Amino acid sequence: MKFRIITNNPLVNERYENKFLIDYHKDITFLKTLEVVREKVHLGYEILTHPLTGSIKPGETPFKSIIISEKPSTLNFDSLELIENAIMTTRKFPLKLGWTDKILGDFKLIDCDIITSGIESINQNN
Repeated sequence: MKFRIITNNPLVNERYENKFLIDYHKDITFLKTLEVVREKVHLGYEILTHPLTGSIKPGETPFKSIIISEKPSTLNFDSLELIENAIMTTRKFPLKLGWTDKILGDFKLIDCDIITSGIESINQNN
């Protein structure tokens, strides 16, 4: 299955930009990344990895990567409900600021590891 990755994580972009379709959005928040995915869902893209994967709460990390279908089809109501719920949940957690470069690097790596697992899972199921 072909797919695209929506991300605000420069590490994910760097690691996968020549392997997969990447919609890289530099300097946007976790919440804005979810809103970009919602826009794609409205166009008919399907969400293939959960928008709130991992054990880090929204607001505790600035980075998010989500896999969606490569091309749009018809509106997928399951994807729409999933992204709307993720956005509502994220809005409940205020974004923390003031992270050191080391902590930001750790958050980038965690998000990259999570999306790598998603890629592996999608590839194994096809």
